[in-house]
Amino acid sequence: MPEDRWIIYLMFALLTLTMSVLFLLDDDKFAEGGANEIYNQTGTDVSNEVPTINHITRLETGSHESQLEAASELGQMGQPAADALIEKIETEAAGTGKINNYMLLALLETGDKRAEDVLLRSLQKKEAGWKAVSSMAEEDERGEISEDMLQATEAKDKALRKHIASSLNRDYGEKTDELEEALTSEEQDYNVYVSITLSESGAQEPGNETEKLLRALKSGDGNIRLAAIMALGEGGEEVAVDPINQILTRDYPLIRKSAAFALGKIGSDRAVGALLKEMKASEEEKVRSSAAISLGKIGSEEAVPYLSERLREGKVDVRSSAALALGMVGDETAVEPLIEVLESGKAEDGRLKSALNTKPEVRKSAVLALGEIGSKEATETLIDVLLDEEEDQEVRKAAAAALGKIGDPEVVDTLSGVLNDAEEPLNIKTEAIQALGKIEDKKAAEALIERLDDEKFESPARDALAGMGEAAVEPLIECLSGENEDLKTEAALLLIEIGDERAVEPLTQAFM
Repeated sequence: MPEDRWIIYLMFALLTLTMSVLFLLDDDKFAEGGANEIYNQTGTDVSNEVPTINHITRLETGSHESQLEAASELGQMGQPAADALIEKIETEAAGTGKINNYMLLALLETGDKRAEDVLLRSLQKKEAGWKAVSSMAEEDERGEISEDMLQATEAKDKALRKHIASSLNRDYGEKTDELEEALTSEEQDYNVYVSITLSESGAQEPGNETEKLLRALKSGDGNIRLAAIMALGEGGEEVAVDPINQILTRDYPLIRKSAAFALGKIGSDRAVGALLKEMKASEEEKVRSSAAISLGKIGSEEAVPYLSERLREGKVDVRSSAALALGMVGDETAVEPLIEVLESGKAEDGRLKSALNTKPEVRKSAVLALGEIGSKEATETLIDVLLDEEEDQEVRKAAAAALGKIGDPEVVDTLSGVLNDAEEPLNIKTEAIQALGKIEDKKAAEALIERLDDEKFESPARDALAGMGEAAVEPLIECLSGENEDLKTEAALLLIEIGDERAVEPLTQAFM
């Protein structure tokens, strides 16, 4: 009897399991039928709604690879995804930035007929934006100072501030922790200098803040005078130019250094005379160097011949500062003396003309300056610097950047050769890619497109192509008809980002 009971229990368990499986199968059919019923009633397939939202979220927050994958998956979803994308693109929240570019790519991938009109409107907005930026750039007579030049100038400024900070206690024999900290800070804060200046009864004096700072320039406390000078410089107070001019030529060396620095910050032509005088005659190396940099910031063409003379200065800091200043002014009469700096720093027939011109700081400054001036006369010299394996790597990188800034199509083969040389350091190759992106030439664009398949350089190559604008459009359009699907997608995304209307028809044909 116990054995019969065991068999009954087993049969009951099997029957229960069978009924559970059947119930689950019926439940799935019910859920599917319910979703179909909702779709039939509303015209919307809710089963696609959640994945669509998830993929669009990836378009907004994912990595480049994840965004491309999300765009492809949205494309496979067809009309439901197209509806959601169009709604998102046409809201202000989507904007016209990179996220919007991925959405437009995903819309193209859906093959929806509305994509052409949406794409056209988006590219027209982008093109209008680029034209506005270009128009503003043309109005700036001095042109755009490159990031490399700005960094080199800021490095000079930091070095001077650090020198002033380290000299405070030595010159005045007092604890100056707060002022030293302000001077060596990465980010300069006008309010900190004001606070130090007015710390001793100055806050109670009559007048506005600027008036109090101007009175503090006559303080018997050197620290207060220095803080006031720095505050007025950071504040760009042109009313302070004349009193700071007087300090530049009459005060203690430490205060004169800060005065030269501040006048460059203010940037007034009224400071040129005093700065020229100090650059030519001051016994203090840091005053001469800072005066040179300040003349460059002001953009004084009057100073060019005197800055060129300082390229023969006996101190490295002054020589390199003069070179940078000449680059900021941008006068082509400085090209020949700057080339001479580079050529005289290389041995010829076993003889060296100038030992100081072998110094990387001097050479890099001269190279950057030639790039800022933008004369093709310097191209051959800069190519020699770039290809010279004995040069300091920072100098070679600067040469690549300078060649890009000049923008001569004749250097495309040279830059491409650097990219193809397996022995070249990675950082120099990256700089060569960025330089190619600044050369508005079809051949340069083609050289960059070849790098889109190289994982080491695909990201800088994309950025460079996007920045090229019109010159990259035709080579990228050609990629749309190729067999490489990954390259086709990358080209499409770049064409959307560039925003040229010529790309609308080829894009729609490639994806429809």
